[in-house]
Amino acid sequence: MGTISRDNKKKRRILGVRTKFLLSYISILAIVVLVMNTYPIIISRNIVFKSKQISLVSTANQIGIALGTLDHLTTSGASGVIRILDTEPLSRVTVVNSDYDILYHDVKPGDLALDNNAQSLIFDALNGNDAFESHFSSGVFNSGASVPISVNGAIKGAVYVFEHDADEGAIILALQRNLGSVSVILTLLTLVIGVVYSRTFTGRITKLLDGIQTVREGEYSYRVDEQGHDELTDLAEEFNSLTHRLQVNEETRRRFIADASHDLKTPLASIRLLSDSILQNEDMDTGTVHEFVTDIRNESERLARTTGQLLDLTKLDYMINSTREAVDCSSVAESAVRMLKPIAADKRIDLAANYSESCLVLASEEDIYQIVVNLTDNAIKYTDKGGSVSLAVTKANGSVSIKVSDNGNGIPDADLPYIFDRFYRVDKSRNSDAGGSGLGLSIVKSTVEKHGGSVTAQRGSNGGMIFIVQFPLYSSDKK
Repeated sequence: MGTISRDNKKKRRILGVRTKFLLSYISILAIVVLVMNTYPIIISRNIVFKSKQISLVSTANQIGIALGTLDHLTTSGASGVIRILDTEPLSRVTVVNSDYDILYHDVKPGDLALDNNAQSLIFDALNGNDAFESHFSSGVFNSGASVPISVNGAIKGAVYVFEHDADEGAIILALQRNLGSVSVILTLLTLVIGVVYSRTFTGRITKLLDGIQTVREGEYSYRVDEQGHDELTDLAEEFNSLTHRLQVNEETRRRFIADASHDLKTPLASIRLLSDSILQNEDMDTGTVHEFVTDIRNESERLARTTGQLLDLTKLDYMINSTREAVDCSSVAESAVRMLKPIAADKRIDLAANYSESCLVLASEEDIYQIVVNLTDNAIKYTDKGGSVSLAVTKANGSVSIKVSDNGNGIPDADLPYIFDRFYRVDKSRNSDAGGSGLGLSIVKSTVEKHGGSVTAQRGSNGGMIFIVQFPLYSSDKK
């Protein structure tokens, strides 16, 4: 079975979009053209019908009123009255008595025979009703009207008038032809515009598809150059933003692989070297053995820290939730500070803490402890000897705040947007003791957000950093 190439797939998709676009465009155009060629004609004919109804009924009434003045409705009397009236526009004038005897029948060239429609109109008039009928056929308006002839309140007969009007019919036909010509020109013009526009539209989609396929193949530096102010431009901007993010993540991932490899390989190599030295040197004195074993323990602790952070990230990735309960952040922070005090003292750093009462949040005690330790340990690590680090746990406006600040070296403005990204390290060197593995702040952010909180970082006025974690204040009234 043959396979379809990527270019053929792309061409098929573009042709599919273009075809659907053109079909939609043509469908709308067909509806517009149909309405344009029918609605004005219908309206024009209805206006003519209404005009003729008013005109013919009025003319028939004038003749009827004149005939109503006769004492007796006779053939000679009807002829005499009609002869003095203006019936020039009419094709036929017919006068009948109440017995349907034709007293006067004036037929002009172009008239049609007295058909069933005319007879029906006359019968309606003999029953005391004004009657009218008109239809448009073969470019001609054929209209008839009939009214009763009343003498002293009694119906003595009826007048029927008929008009065969080809002039107004010609106007309607000319309008129809003009609309048809305009429709043809409009259709051709809009089709050309539609084809050009659809090619332009699908061409922009093609650029986006090319970009997506290029990025899918690993070229994260690719950007789409899109001009305009529409949704496709917004889509292109979002695509560029996404590819930029992917590029940053890919660079961070590669850097992390190198860093993690070094962080894991270096202590393993040290442990192996130290252990081999002990095993191969049977005459090694006790002090040297003790020193080597101490170094092995320190290297194993480094391995434990790195693998522990990777396991923490794995738990967060798979949404492995710890038990949530009401936790007093002040109590947890106090325990963390007690553990970190010796580390701060070893660097001659003043570690100050301030705790408010009843700072309860719905979380895991282990997670809160990890957040406080990570942020405070980072502050100590990046503060020079003789500096200061402060921790404050407060509550206000329905939230609990954990604030860690220092007067250390701070973080460059260019790095601030990325410090919570996984694997990101401000210190690009591979010294684990100084720079860490780039996982601590990512773990903090993911853990905080897991419990519905937020974390922000900003430069302090003294050049150090301020990290603020906020959680909703827990109340026994809400779970």
